[in-house]
Amino acid sequence: MSGFDTRRNDRDGDTLDVLGELSLEVGAGLTKQQLAVALKLLRLGVNPSALVAITQELRKEAQYATVEQQTNGRSYPQ
Repeated sequence: MSGFDTRRNDRDGDTLDVLGELSLEVGAGLTKQQLAVALKLLRLGVNPSALVAITQELRKEAQYATVEQQTNGRSYPQ
């Protein structure tokens, strides 16, 4: 690994640490792993608003699936 790669990895780690703290402070509930994926997607040019919308939709789906599991698969109308 070159010196440049090492510095970039250190910087990325620092960035994730800061983002992790920020996530906790604002109650975003994102893990460092989730933040790392989001950061990579943003660096690849993914639209930030689209990323937020997808994240919110996935959370809703996960919450619905959890509730459905807890009610033994019984689904209730919304």
